[in-house]
Amino acid sequence: MSALAVAPFVLYLLVIAALPLILARFWDDNRNKLAVALAAALPVAIYLLACTPDGAGLLAATAREYAAFIALLGALFVITSGIYVRGEPAATPAVNTAFLAAGAVLASLIGTTGASALLIRPLLRANAHRRHRRHVVVFFIFLVANGGGLLTPLGDPPLFLGFLRGVPFGFTLRLAAPWAMLSAALLAIFALVDRALARGEPATRRAGTGEPLRIEGAWNLIWLAGVVATVLGIGVAGRSWPAGAFVQIGALAALAGLSLATTPRRIHDANRFSWAPIVEVAAVFVGIFVTMVPALEVLHDRGASLGITRPWQFFWASGALSSVLDNAPTYLTFASLAAGVVNAAGGQLSVHDLGALAAHPTGHQLLAAVSCGSVFMGAVTYIGNGPNFMVKAIAEQHHVRMPSFFGYLVWSLAILLPVLAGIALVVF
Repeated sequence: MSALAVAPFVLYLLVIAALPLILARFWDDNRNKLAVALAAALPVAIYLLACTPDGAGLLAATAREYAAFIALLGALFVITSGIYVRGEPAATPAVNTAFLAAGAVLASLIGTTGASALLIRPLLRANAHRRHRRHVVVFFIFLVANGGGLLTPLGDPPLFLGFLRGVPFGFTLRLAAPWAMLSAALLAIFALVDRALARGEPATRRAGTGEPLRIEGAWNLIWLAGVVATVLGIGVAGRSWPAGAFVQIGALAALAGLSLATTPRRIHDANRFSWAPIVEVAAVFVGIFVTMVPALEVLHDRGASLGITRPWQFFWASGALSSVLDNAPTYLTFASLAAGVVNAAGGQLSVHDLGALAAHPTGHQLLAAVSCGSVFMGAVTYIGNGPNFMVKAIAEQHHVRMPSFFGYLVWSLAILLPVLAGIALVVF
């Protein structure tokens, strides 16, 4: 596949970064986002169909992955929107830090998308009267929407794809040390930043109502458990069940429908429920999924020539691409490359059975590096992981002025990159 086929993907990333700055009113309309995404995707689809031997198969596989991706995000978004965490604790640095810490743990249990959708609204309400709120959302994306999901395959899509290809469920528990390092470092930095900013605000802006936290719409926890069970159950069966993806999509849609049917309107109104955030994610990512196909194919075909053989190289390489590509296929690409590295040294691993890679003395180190890089560095840009855009959209719906694409990149490079460098130095 020609390397020139990567150009639409690069151009689309530049458009996503630039249009909010130069044509903000145009970009605010989700219909325009979809139009731009389709304009970027169409030439790539034509190229794949006309100029590549298995272009139709690649597009079909991409369509299934996109549908499953949106079905999971949509189901979690709808169901958690039916859970209202009533109460408004004081927006002190201690309370905000506790929210982020709870989210970092919850992300590995119900996924980064579920934890993000569940906790971002009460956190925004608690900070509604504060003048400085942008940093709260940025750190939330770092921790809850990304890094917190490292400990189980349910936490983040890349790890679940690895589980589907044979990686043991408990493999990610071995990554508790880098998870704890990232979480502790970011929570400490956040506490210092939040404390410094809180000192410049009147106490009345941080006081809250004092109303204790309690949950309304708790029956949605049943539907949420259904999502987890569906993804896990269909995922295991899907290894040998071609229709598994379609059944999963249908089941997730049914669970979302049950949530909508059983949730009183007052709870949705209290959560300021709107379809706009998930529609924005769906519109933007349809362009990403299609235009990234040639990029992933070129990387797969020529990855061996990159000279990546050591764990720290896999950590940074998989992480760098996860920052701008969807981190799930990036994980699979570098996991396959890791299997190739082991085979070059005399191993006999298959890229379709990553369980053997996880059990190999050298392979498990490479797979750990790919896992950490893909999950952690999905937070570097808004497009590195699906929940990032969703959290940004919900925050803007609550009148938080979020950084631009490049503005957010400055935050991540200044705060996240040094922490990741420390983890790479210690662990890999």
